[in-house]
Amino acid sequence: MEVKRVAVVGGGVAGMTAALRLAEAGYAVDLFEAAPALGGRTKSFYDEELNEWVDNGPHAMVGAYHGTLKLLADIEALNNVSWQSSLTLSLWDKTRGFFDLKASSWLPVNLALVWAAYRLPGHDIRSIKAMLKLAMTMTNRDDQQTVQQWMDEIKAPKRLVEDMLNVLCLGVMNEAMNTAKAKTFARVLALSFSSHRNAKMGWFNQPLSQSLVAPLADKLRAVGVNVELRHSVRKLDDLNHDAVVLALPAFARNRLLGLHDEIETQAITNIHLWFEEKVVLPNMMQGMLGTYGQWLFDVSAMMKSESELQHLCVIVSADESEQLQKELLALVLSEIEMMLSITLPKPKKVRFVREKRATVLVREHTDVDLPSHVFDIGEAPQIGELPATIELAVLSGEKVVGLVHLSHEKRA
Repeated sequence: MEVKRVAVVGGGVAGMTAALRLAEAGYAVDLFEAAPALGGRTKSFYDEELNEWVDNGPHAMVGAYHGTLKLLADIEALNNVSWQSSLTLSLWDKTRGFFDLKASSWLPVNLALVWAAYRLPGHDIRSIKAMLKLAMTMTNRDDQQTVQQWMDEIKAPKRLVEDMLNVLCLGVMNEAMNTAKAKTFARVLALSFSSHRNAKMGWFNQPLSQSLVAPLADKLRAVGVNVELRHSVRKLDDLNHDAVVLALPAFARNRLLGLHDEIETQAITNIHLWFEEKVVLPNMMQGMLGTYGQWLFDVSAMMKSESELQHLCVIVSADESEQLQKELLALVLSEIEMMLSITLPKPKKVRFVREKRATVLVREHTDVDLPSHVFDIGEAPQIGELPATIELAVLSGEKVVGLVHLSHEKRA
């Protein structure tokens, strides 16, 4: 049977990418999204009081996001991302103050990273030895080994773990080293630090609703994708299509299919702060070590905002429901004051954005038995695959055309 009509269930980045590529390949595509807007968890909200769009939380990228960059180029949105000239991680802790992990562009990237780690305050030759061991042991990591076990294996010094490896693990995998999988972390490191082009940070310079979701939605309309918002697909039998693509997080997919397998997720809490007075940060992306808040972003600087209010955002890879918001706010404000050695003005506005299931964690996810015309490209990263990021969503959407073609050839 020739595949002509395809249903895509889920209007996040994976679903939108899949719908775009299927339509470009000549299929008639219906995209179903239960929410009133596209984007999934990669989205913004409109704040009427501020009269501006605000992301749930800041999104940082690395230069190795090649799939994302190609998609942005195809939808004419590359200018919506800004980049560092070379890798710089700005860090702070209460004993050493501010310092930067900075990779010199004139050295080969591997040597630049080793030298950058060695030059961090409190580091010595042990950091160089551990970095070399890390590079030599990236392949053949055991599926069940954690990042912490890997670091113990190479005898990584505490300073290197705290200043670099734990920061990267939390940033890219959104979980602690004692549970994050070493095999996936090794893949991320190998991909991200393979060249100076890959080893640098990027960020969206407009809210995601304008910088990514809107131009992608415009492209969907231009190629003829039929988008159905506020449309919840309750069961597969409701879809009369030649092929169905499930572009849902694993927990949502299981709910649709009536499965009860437990899916491990991790929460992220974003604490948005707006000030009438300028609060000067050394860097627009500031890592915080040994504090409850893990990253502090100067969103106004990232977005080049013309608002009279300065917008900061504190990122916590945890579920803030364990603490009262009033107590948590006092804690993160005191940490910022300690870091900057100032007394902060009272925020004009505070908003907590809690994503209870922000990330589906890298685990041994059970393969789901699906009918031959149904394809699962949702968020369920297996051990050794990339963690749940915008890049993984884009790559998952990109591969679906090949899956549909292959299925058609087998049935023909």
